[in-house]
Amino acid sequence: MILAASDFVTAFEIARGSNGVFADEVFRLLIGVAALIGGMTALVLNWENKSVKSWVGPVFAIAWALFWRYLHNFPYMFGHINGLVRAYRHGQYQVVEGQVQVLHEQPATGHTKGDIITVNGKQFEVNYFYFTPAYRNTLAHEGVLGSGVYARIYYHNGEILRVDVCK
Repeated sequence: MILAASDFVTAFEIARGSNGVFADEVFRLLIGVAALIGGMTALVLNWENKSVKSWVGPVFAIAWALFWRYLHNFPYMFGHINGLVRAYRHGQYQVVEGQVQVLHEQPATGHTKGDIITVNGKQFEVNYFYFTPAYRNTLAHEGVLGSGVYARIYYHNGEILRVDVCK
């Protein structure tokens, strides 16, 4: 049974700002840049004043900033966000439609794998605690993909880019 587009309402559609991931990454990047600039500035000022005692703080700030930037892997995260948004905009996704079956439900507190659902034989994991711009709202967190719901899911590499549910 294939329904017309007018029979559906869009519950989720990916965008660059989905789930606050892009804004969060920009904020974290700015923290690292500010610490690096602050540490470098303090180090240069101490070097000009020939102050040997106060090099520990600036060197620590520089080391922390570099570790922070390494830890967050900004090129990967921004690339991942852009890749998913680009795939959606250019139609590089697959579509599956049918009734949702929930095989596993993630509790609101997490500590286990996400909601495991199948739609017309295609299985997805929806994990609320996975940091992604793709769909991640589990049933415990106001998700719409519950058992018996008729849905149309647009996905790329296993990540859900858009969810349409039958009215």
